[in-house]
Amino acid sequence: MATYVIPDIHGCIRTLTYLLEEKLQISKTDRIFMLGDYIDRGPDSSGVVTYILKLIDSGYNITCLKGNHEQLLLESIGDSMYYNLWMLNAGEETLNSYSKMTGLGYEEGSYPCIPTRHMEFFQSLPAYLIVDDKFVLVHGGLDYRLKDPFSDIKSMLWKRPEQIPDTLVPGKIIIHGHTPASLDYIKGRLNVPNVRLIGIDAGCVYKGKGVGFGYLTAFNLEKWELVWVENRE
Repeated sequence: MATYVIPDIHGCIRTLTYLLEEKLQISKTDRIFMLGDYIDRGPDSSGVVTYILKLIDSGYNITCLKGNHEQLLLESIGDSMYYNLWMLNAGEETLNSYSKMTGLGYEEGSYPCIPTRHMEFFQSLPAYLIVDDKFVLVHGGLDYRLKDPFSDIKSMLWKRPEQIPDTLVPGKIIIHGHTPASLDYIKGRLNVPNVRLIGIDAGCVYKGKGVGFGYLTAFNLEKWELVWVENRE
């Protein structure tokens, strides 16, 4: 059994399937945790969600967190302000992907093209998980100024992590996505003694937009090992 944590997929279905099926060759005894942002920016958001749900239905042990992009989708329903904000964050790519998949259209704040089960999936996603009483998994970050940082959902979805005090979830390691970093930087962080804050998003959807970006990663918790594949879209 292996435990993998996978960050921001952003509609990159070919890259995700290659990572899981070819690189990792996952089995039903493995645990897979995904850190959110399955949609937007990439070419096939609907395909990514369909694939994840298919794996879950087939008995694979996959647990998904909510990212800020899923939250934007939900908040945009019937709300023009959030709809415009979602469009500025590549929401149209997601709606076009679903429209192509279902043959149904959409308009501002109303998305009949998105299947009910997919919408229920987005709504059901938690903002954080604690794994093995050792790892805190979150898409964005935690607000260390709060007595209960897990009460602040907005920070867990949107915050750009920073160095954390010893008093924040003591004894636990925070693993997050949301903030892209180069592959070399991520690998370097894993070698820092007693590191407690680890970002593993290597900007899969940003291939060609910076040195070290354009990789989908999977972090093996037992082996403390980073696995990656280059964007294949």
